[in-house]
Amino acid sequence: MRTVAAALFCFLLCCRSGPDARPPEPPPAAAVPASPANPPATQVTGAQPTVPNAAGQPTASPAPAAPERPSAAAAPQAPAPGIDLSALDRGVNPCEDFYKFACGSWLARTPIPEDRPRWGRAFSEVLERNEARLRDILEQNSRGEPDPANPFAQKVGDFYATCMDEQKAETASFATLQKELQAIDQINDSRALARRVGDLHRAGARAFFGFGSRQDAKDATQVIGGVDQGGLGLPDRDYYFRTDKKSQELRALYVDHVGRMLSMAGDAEAPEHAQRIFQLETALAKASIDRVARRDPNKMYHRLDRSGLLTTAPHFEWNDYFATVGAPDVQAINVTVPDFFRAVDGLLARGNLDDVRVYLKWRAIEGAADSLGARFVDERFRYNRALTGEKVLLPRWKRCVQMTDRALGEALGRTFVTTTVGAEGKAMAKEMIVNIEKAFEANLAKKASLYKLHKIDNKVAYPEKWRDYTKLAIGRDSLLENVLNAARFETARDLAKIGKPVDRGEWRMTPPTVNAYYSASLNEMVFPAGIMQLPFFSPEAPVPSNYGGLGMVMGHELTHGFDDQGRKFDGDGNLREWWSSRVAKAYEERASCVAKQYDGYIAVDDVHLNGRLTLGENIGDIGGLKMMIAALRAKREDQAPTNAGGFNDEQQAFIAFAQVWCTNYRPEAARTQALTNPHSTAQWRVNGPVSDNPDFANAFKCAAGSSMAPANRCTVW
Repeated sequence: MRTVAAALFCFLLCCRSGPDARPPEPPPAAAVPASPANPPATQVTGAQPTVPNAAGQPTASPAPAAPERPSAAAAPQAPAPGIDLSALDRGVNPCEDFYKFACGSWLARTPIPEDRPRWGRAFSEVLERNEARLRDILEQNSRGEPDPANPFAQKVGDFYATCMDEQKAETASFATLQKELQAIDQINDSRALARRVGDLHRAGARAFFGFGSRQDAKDATQVIGGVDQGGLGLPDRDYYFRTDKKSQELRALYVDHVGRMLSMAGDAEAPEHAQRIFQLETALAKASIDRVARRDPNKMYHRLDRSGLLTTAPHFEWNDYFATVGAPDVQAINVTVPDFFRAVDGLLARGNLDDVRVYLKWRAIEGAADSLGARFVDERFRYNRALTGEKVLLPRWKRCVQMTDRALGEALGRTFVTTTVGAEGKAMAKEMIVNIEKAFEANLAKKASLYKLHKIDNKVAYPEKWRDYTKLAIGRDSLLENVLNAARFETARDLAKIGKPVDRGEWRMTPPTVNAYYSASLNEMVFPAGIMQLPFFSPEAPVPSNYGGLGMVMGHELTHGFDDQGRKFDGDGNLREWWSSRVAKAYEERASCVAKQYDGYIAVDDVHLNGRLTLGENIGDIGGLKMMIAALRAKREDQAPTNAGGFNDEQQAFIAFAQVWCTNYRPEAARTQALTNPHSTAQWRVNGPVSDNPDFANAFKCAAGSSMAPANRCTVW
């Protein structure tokens, strides 16, 4: 979420309970964190956010301990430490379908809540507990009760209280939107257009393209500017062109949805304008490159700089745009997709400001929808449920918790971490990382690879220094105004980094986030407090289940440093070829095996996974599982074996890993994930890696040739 535009917040937490139903427009490959469960975040102003950029102007050390708080909303109980024997289906042969064996009974007894597109035993349930904790904090902040851990408690409380006031969303937020639309009506020439696009981008709207700070992929010590393709309303460029029935139905629904939203905002010609918007977006989609191509970081690096950008798209007034958005002096710019900007230039060369104004109004309305009254929220949900299958809208308090976390996540997180991860848990997690890295090191022979491994920076639980929100204005009048102010604050913070050395203390997820990530350009792994909970991890949990849960996540993230994207960045975060051609060719052959394997997996109905789109995550899963079991074996080498339900240490670890992914999907959500998401669906995140793992076959005594012990395995690391 590189610009914190709470107006763009989806009802599902974007990096939390599984992949987004409506994925963000992705950034250049490997420029931003990957994650174990969800799509990489975007760092582009004007692109839909998923997780906020952490850092800024630090003011304080980690939060001090806070007194116990009475709970306003009882959190669901955490599971007992260790594997869940009741989740197993012992009637299934683990060597034929390990996912069903580990999760079958849980899957059968666990319905999907009506307000969710999917429900998982780990990510979803931890998220549910975290939301209840956050609600408790937010309600106390909104009442003005003392919060010694958070100097910005009043801003947090004001944001949440305003969000919970539905009447103000109907009135004050709608009035804020009308001011935005009136400003768009004033566009009368190319310079005014560029300035208005800059204003929209400052406030988080996804108009035409995105702009934000970037590490220079070939000089990782420096921060430059980056412009990227964007501006689409459907989940992915390919949705504009697929010819299957479901895609055609979704396009028709989208056009109808755009028309209804325009009409509610006061557009008397909404149906006609919706068609024109769709035509313009289709032209943008045609010029965009697809998700698989975007995974190649070399294809996404075109350091044209400001002068080259002005030559590529001369009909857009870039000087006015940069002055307005907040980077008037930027010179160093990566243009990720030059052909896209040539196409945008061609659209603008036509001089049809009527179509442009209509399109920009739609971008403003879309971005504001979740902050407006019930008509807009309900209409947005009507469209989204075609992608997710959700039956009902999330309760307002959950949506407001999510929006507050996105807008002021490092302020809210200061209090959250006092109630979760303690010093003991943080120390144990760091020890696990070291053990996972040792296991990976045993696999490496190349000196350069060892250099990269040893340079990885590991961040655990919460930032060492917290973001300063002093300059962020939050009031209790208009939710949309608060949302826009939060986005403008984040845009200014992000763009201020251009031209300066990289801040390696920055976090790109808030502490309550149920996720983790690896960044190739920073060569770092980050594990927020939000994921350091049961069933992933607990100081009280048996060692095998901690390794199968959080240890596997650590192995997954570590392997990202050497997946098909990460391997192209050296230990200092620079994009360069540091492998010999012979070794690189051998790697590509191994990676192709993985891609072909996952191409054969069915996500739902007749929709297969895309082995190339999911390649990096699948390599991460396969490698992570291997490192996890090796690290556990070393950890338990001199200790007496344990037994849980008849399962030894290694069997427990494999079961704990699988049970992290126990997930029931709605068909719509599984389809959207398979078509747009770089992560495989849950069944294949279990059965794929274990079938490639000889240690698993040995642990469960699988006969050669069984489904989980095939004759030909794929392995990269």
